[in-house]
This record gives sequence, C-alpha cells and structure tokens, in this order.
Amino acid sequence: MNAVKYLAIALLLALLAGCASYPISDQFRQQARQITLDQVRADPEGTRGKIVIWGGRIINVVNESKGSSIYILCLPYREDEQPIPYAPSPGRFIATSTGFLDPEMFPHGSLITVAGQLDGVRTEPLQHMQYPYPVLNIEETHIWHWEPEQYVYPYYGYYGPDWDWGWGGWGW
Repeated sequence: MNAVKYLAIALLLALLAGCASYPISDQFRQQARQITLDQVRADPEGTRGKIVIWGGRIINVVNESKGSSIYILCLPYREDEQPIPYAPSPGRFIATSTGFLDPEMFPHGSLITVAGQLDGVRTEPLQHMQYPYPVLNIEETHIWHWEPEQYVYPYYGYYGPDWDWGWGGWGW
C-alpha cells in the first residue's frame, strides 16, 4: 500500500514540475546558446546572430530617433529564468529595439529577462572610461515584479505592508 502512495506522490510531483512556466517562449529557449558577456567581447563577429537569454537589473532606458536601448547589469538567473538579485555580475549589456520602449514599462532597478540575437559590441563612455557593451537585439522580454518585503524587528513585532499604525489591531 505504501508503494502505491509513494508512486502517486512521485507522479503528482512530476506532473507539477512539467507544468512549470517560463517567461521566455519555448521557441527561443530551444534556440538559446550559453554564451557569456566575455565570450561576446572576445569574439563579437563570431557570436553575432546567436540567440541568447540573459537576465539582470535595469540601469537605464534611452530612446532615440533610430530606436531604444535598455542598459542592463547582467546577473545570473535561476532555473525559472529569474535573475538572482544580489549575485555577482559579470558586467553590463545593452538590449536594443527599433521601436519606442516606454521607461515606465521598464523601470530603473527592475529585474528583467531578455531573449534575442547578439549584435556585436558597442563601446560607450561609462564614468571616466570607454566600456565595451555586448548588444542584444530584443525578441522577448519579461519584467519580474516582486512583493514588498515583510519586516520583523526584534522587540517590536511585525511591521509589514498590512500593519495597522493605529489602535485598530487592539479592537478599540
């Protein structure tokens, strides 16, 4: 009887794992190559046109007459393609589009996952130096939204989004 129960649980877990959804479509996930920023910097022409999925934190959005650019601090990502917020970064890259990208839809500091074709390296000023940004032409993007954190402070209890600043919690 126990074997049947364990088999049913294993089957249920396998079914749930198979239902995992990814923000980037299967079409791009199947074509994507594991290419790093350093590999693109070392061989911009050899990596041009390859499909990659990169993630990171949005630094800036720039719109010009010829298109738009999202400047991104690259971060490693988890199995579900969500960037790991405080992981060490291998550098920065630029995700480009021929159309307008509304900065309100791509807010500064948000986590993003981008799929697209590599398009060489663009060198631009960054503070007091010239920085080689790998360029990715956007095919798909996903902005990760997170819930506000809930804080528990010692001696004071819970101070989170639902905390009542008045006497309502005391029933008065």
